[in-house]
Amino acid sequence: MNINSKIIFDDVEEIAKEFKNYRSKLKNKKIIITGGAGFLLSYFCDLIYIFNSKYQLNVELIVYDKFVLGFPNRLKKYKKNSNIKFINKDLSKKFRINTSCDYLIHGASIASPIFYRKYPIDTIKVNVLGLINILDTINLSVKKPKSIIFMSSSEVYGNPSLENIPTKEDYNGNVSFIGPRACYDESKRIGETICVNYFNKYKLPIKIIRPFNVFGPGQNLNDKRIIPDIIKGIKKKKITLYSDGSQKRSFCYISDQIRGILNILINGRNGEAYNIGNDEMVSIRDVTKSFIANTKHHVKLEFKINKDKNYTVDNPQNRCPNLSKAKKVNNWKPITKTKKGILRTLQYYKLN
Repeated sequence: MNINSKIIFDDVEEIAKEFKNYRSKLKNKKIIITGGAGFLLSYFCDLIYIFNSKYQLNVELIVYDKFVLGFPNRLKKYKKNSNIKFINKDLSKKFRINTSCDYLIHGASIASPIFYRKYPIDTIKVNVLGLINILDTINLSVKKPKSIIFMSSSEVYGNPSLENIPTKEDYNGNVSFIGPRACYDESKRIGETICVNYFNKYKLPIKIIRPFNVFGPGQNLNDKRIIPDIIKGIKKKKITLYSDGSQKRSFCYISDQIRGILNILINGRNGEAYNIGNDEMVSIRDVTKSFIANTKHHVKLEFKINKDKNYTVDNPQNRCPNLSKAKKVNNWKPITKTKKGILRTLQYYKLN
């Protein structure tokens, strides 16, 4: 096993150990994940593999994805695994799932800033129509899932005012309906409305998760998020920030996010939304300097004004979750400090 795979496996094995009291709820169960080839939810392929190989849970995983960036290299080892099945599907078009499932995680979405700015209509279609299609086909199933997760986004809060930082789930947001980010933000907001109404009308056991700035090993370095841009800059020995770097974020290491999703899937309350992230807030400038300080390379940091006038339009000045609600569910909390996540990420990309 190479160092890249080992880092991910070590993280996922720790998750599997932690959830020993809930493994019985997954034994011999079937899980469907949409968008399961993406950075975040692809970790469930590793998790299910460990659950089955190490703990004999015999979980069946079906992954629906459009594979717009191709089939991820790191998941190819699971193609011949009898318990993991990959299906190429455009969820924005009507379809039927020909099997029932015990758990469903719906994460299929155009979420990368570079893509949703370029393809706003497609973003709305897959985020809204894809959700309706999956809920309709699940609702027609003879056997309903025990639990459903809708992967929303912290973007639903827009640009919160300072008095709403950290941000609670009942904050209605400070949002732009027509800005360059609106196609993504608003499609996630309507997605939450759809979920709550399907829960109220059809009693589908839906929980909503709002992830905050997830990072870690395996992230696509070309999707124009800040951490991938930093990694690419380290490789080129020059990082350019197109702002003064004063904006603040709370960066959640991916294993903490997976722990949070799994916890809410099994223990969360239906029809409710949960922030999942890290409540350790840090400026873009400082997180960039922390990456540089912990790499073996000499890296130049420069600040410029972006020629794209829409680059920072509606970009939140501060983003940090209030996690008090999520922490009440089985005492979950993020356990990976930002610095440790940085070190793990640099190790994965062989940069420290």
